[in-house]
Amino acid sequence: MRLGVKKSVLGNFQESSMRMALPFCMLIILQGCALFGGDDEDVLLPTELVEFEAIIEVDEKWDVSIGKGHEGLGLALKPTTDGEQVYAASFNGNVVALETNRGKKVWKTNFDLSFTSGPTFKDGILVLGTNNGELIALDALTGGVLWATTVSSEILAPVAIKDDKIFVRTVDGSLTALSKEDGTQQWLVNHKVPRLSLRGTSAPVNFANAVLCGFDDGKVSAYDVTNGTLLWETMLTPPSGKTEIEKVMDIDAPIVVLGNELYAGSYQGALGAMAVESGDIIWVTEASIYAGIAADENAVFVSETDGTIMALSRFTGREIWKKENLLYRSPTAPVIMDDSIVIGDLEGYLHWLDKATGETQERISISKSKISNAPLVLNNSIYVLTDSGNLISVEKKIPSS
Repeated sequence: MRLGVKKSVLGNFQESSMRMALPFCMLIILQGCALFGGDDEDVLLPTELVEFEAIIEVDEKWDVSIGKGHEGLGLALKPTTDGEQVYAASFNGNVVALETNRGKKVWKTNFDLSFTSGPTFKDGILVLGTNNGELIALDALTGGVLWATTVSSEILAPVAIKDDKIFVRTVDGSLTALSKEDGTQQWLVNHKVPRLSLRGTSAPVNFANAVLCGFDDGKVSAYDVTNGTLLWETMLTPPSGKTEIEKVMDIDAPIVVLGNELYAGSYQGALGAMAVESGDIIWVTEASIYAGIAADENAVFVSETDGTIMALSRFTGREIWKKENLLYRSPTAPVIMDDSIVIGDLEGYLHWLDKATGETQERISISKSKISNAPLVLNNSIYVLTDSGNLISVEKKIPSS
């Protein structure tokens, strides 16, 4: 099945992709020179994993190929669930529904599309985005297409769904509200994309009557869900550095809303807490965040760009613990599972760390491929889509009483 793309939309996508991809390559090249000094002996290799004493037990349950892999493309293809089935998509157009306990296929559909984000599940529908700015909504029961539309450019973040609207962030700096019923545009706002920007976008998040999103200019903005009116806008931290490279401060990691507070982190910038209703900064600390953030009632957990894993007080931003066991291993955003946080890495390992101390509780190798997206947690199981296109389920064993 091929969904049509208007020429103007395709043109916007190509122009935007070049604007985003070339600076990203420049960042890699220039930062490589600075970090490596032109000497192979100085290359920052992934930190060697150290021995530990496991205190929890996990076991791989099943492994299913979803489709073609996406090594190195930086896609937001993270599985989702309705509690009974897990849904996943591949870069080469497959969308699959599987039973959570056995991995048995419920349905599978294929499209002549290159999926780059999603699926997002809510109210019986799945929404996915593509590299050409196509957005499709599927019936979660059957995989059948409900509607398809196009937005202004490539979609590299999962959409947010609230009531009768879908909110989609695109790489050209746009945030668009669409009708959940048929995909028609309700409103659109735009942030100017800096001349240099990393590949990636922060996913929109809903809170009360607002939709919140981080942008490539280092700002977090809140818009009225009804008409897109700007409610507030806050710069997480002013740009620093003398060169264009040093001033890159994209907010690409998903923001987290917990209670009346919002937590956001920027690349080469800061990690901070804001009041959701006003955007006022509660606390801010220096950090470089690209993968993501997790938070519970007491702490904020982050994976920094260099692989440092930290826990900070949710209320003050004070450091609780910091671990460098995963330096240069490209850790995913942490996810919370009981008293642990779980993180994937570039060599296909899953790591369980104690929330209170950061000590390693368990580690398992599930793939030879990189894990780019944060795992999905459902009850006592973890679901991971590797960059090679395999969806893998890992179960945490519950000790018998």
